[in-house]
This record gives sequence, C-alpha cells and structure tokens, in this order.
Amino acid sequence: MTRFQLKIWGARGSIPAPAAANTRFGSDTSCIEVRCGDRVLVLDAGTGIVGCGRELCYEGVRNLDILFTHCHFDHIMGLPFMFPLYTEEAVVRLHAGHFLDETSCRSMVERFMCPPYFPVTPKQFTARIDYRDFRPPDVLTLADDIRVRTVRLNHPNGAVGYRIEYAGRSFCYITDTEHEPGKPDAAIRDFIAGSDLMIYDCMYTDEEFPTFQGFGHSTWQE
Repeated sequence: MTRFQLKIWGARGSIPAPAAANTRFGSDTSCIEVRCGDRVLVLDAGTGIVGCGRELCYEGVRNLDILFTHCHFDHIMGLPFMFPLYTEEAVVRLHAGHFLDETSCRSMVERFMCPPYFPVTPKQFTARIDYRDFRPPDVLTLADDIRVRTVRLNHPNGAVGYRIEYAGRSFCYITDTEHEPGKPDAAIRDFIAGSDLMIYDCMYTDEEFPTFQGFGHSTWQE
C-alpha cells in the first residue's frame, strides 16, 4: 500500500484556543498524523494528540512513531493523555533531536511527567516504549521505504524540522523557526526544495514581527 496522507489534529500555538470564533481551524495545539502505507507517524504531542490517540486506539493501531519538534509545552502537553501509551499491545517509538545539551528523549519525558507537576509518570505506560535520540541533520529510516530527514530550526532551546519521504513524494513540517527579516534561512530553503507539501510557522504578520523579533517564530508572508 502506498497511501501517503496526513491529518491535522492541532495547529494552534502557545495555548489551546477553544473559543467559538476559532472553530474553523480547530482549537488544539500542534499534532499532525501522517500515514505512510500501514505505518503511522505522529508529529508533536500538543493537545491534538488526545483525539489522535483515541482514534488510533479505535482503529486498532498498535505500532507508531511519535516525533517531537521540540519540548515547549504547546508541543508536548497532550502526551500524558495519549491513549496508545497505556495500551499493552502497543509499540511506540519516541524520537527527539532538538536538544542543545545532553538531554535525552527519555529524560525529557521523565522530567515533564513527574510530581508535583503531574501525578502519572512514564513508568505507568503499559505500551512498549522505545526512546530514540538523533542529531540534525541525521536521516531516520523508519522502514525500508520511509525516510525522515531532519534540520535544525532557529528557536529558543532548539527545535527540529522534518521532511518525510515516501512513495516518491515528500512532506515538510517546519514549525517554530525565525529568519532574519528579508533574509530567508538558506538551510531551510534547501531542505524544503522540491517537496510536495509543507506546513510552516505562520505565527505573525510582517507588521507584527518587529514587536516579537527574537521569539523564534515567522510570518505567513515569508
């Protein structure tokens, strides 16, 4: 099967936005589901991952990869409520490579899910969890026909962009990143060249950007 599909479960930044005026684009924070044939990849674990996980459990999906762009709260706050993590038959691989120090994927999750901030710890996951670390520009081979390229993004505390290549097509996920005004990041430009689809950081307008320069975000005009 060569199905290559994606579903946006969350596209908000910073905090969920459940107001009625926001329903057109949804209210949850970052989470993208990607289907490469029978393989399921989940990008980020914002609040959108709660609905994603519920649907995957309903479908009986027991094998998946979760790839973090970074660990600011809006990109990981849904992880403790990801149902497949508490499914004994499931195998879940967690990937992270945005750290600027010696932090690991495992330690990130353990530090996030611990008292007094949260009562449930990763020790209570009943799925088989495989923590995987990488460093951009590493290329991740998730299966013989699924390749994930990585690139470092310009964001406080570090972040990673992904390019998923499957069945002759490619999809880029470039979330939190900032360019110098009028000077697009050449590394990002080269990374996304020739891709079929891209999701990109559109936090601000060009008019708003000077007020928030240094926050690590871009404008939709860029």
